[in-house]
Amino acid sequence: MKNLIKIKKYNYSGSSIVSRKGRYGISVGHIVSLLLIALAMASCRPANLQEYDKPYFDFDSLVNKQIQMFSTRKDSIRKVAELDAKKSVSSFVIDSTHLAHEWDVFRQLDWINKPLFKGNYEITEGADTKSNLMVRSYVAKKSSNQSIKFAVPFVHFYYQNDFKNLKRIESQYEEQNALYYTNRKLSIVFDDAGGKRLINYYTIKGSQKMILSDSVKFSIQGSIF
Repeated sequence: MKNLIKIKKYNYSGSSIVSRKGRYGISVGHIVSLLLIALAMASCRPANLQEYDKPYFDFDSLVNKQIQMFSTRKDSIRKVAELDAKKSVSSFVIDSTHLAHEWDVFRQLDWINKPLFKGNYEITEGADTKSNLMVRSYVAKKSSNQSIKFAVPFVHFYYQNDFKNLKRIESQYEEQNALYYTNRKLSIVFDDAGGKRLINYYTIKGSQKMILSDSVKFSIQGSIF
């Protein structure tokens, strides 16, 4: 919320941002990118996300291992960030701190493992009709208990031959409270790099509606090279 209030204090003026207190050498694209991250990451890592048995898939461990592997490499990211009609394109060398912040949104999928949801996801597996991959799906079961809210309605894992050979993950994360509603469609694409399964492309797309403000659409697309 603080990020949104701060950004609203600026007015666009050419390729730089002019504040009511002075001029800052920050590009419009950079501000858009920062705003997108603030929107997409709002409310990430709830305080009550504790350690527990994970019967479905350990997303926390996935993100940690990916960040650790990239920390020993010198890859770069080309990121396209968009907020409604405003777009920002940037490229930079991967930084572990940046990855930890941006990929924190994928940790949210760990909600499927919370004890409350144990046994509440239907698991199916079979050939993907649109590729030569297999797909394992976790889909939330319909419940008569109105108190059960599925922040993660589904997760699809696409793999080749063996589940350990993951190629793509697709999911959705929803959250609503008195201040805002957010809906994020998430995808991660893996590639083999020297025998290691590394993320080479990811997307975060969705919308967010905050109290007393209009709904906004945002997207982040990251390509690693």
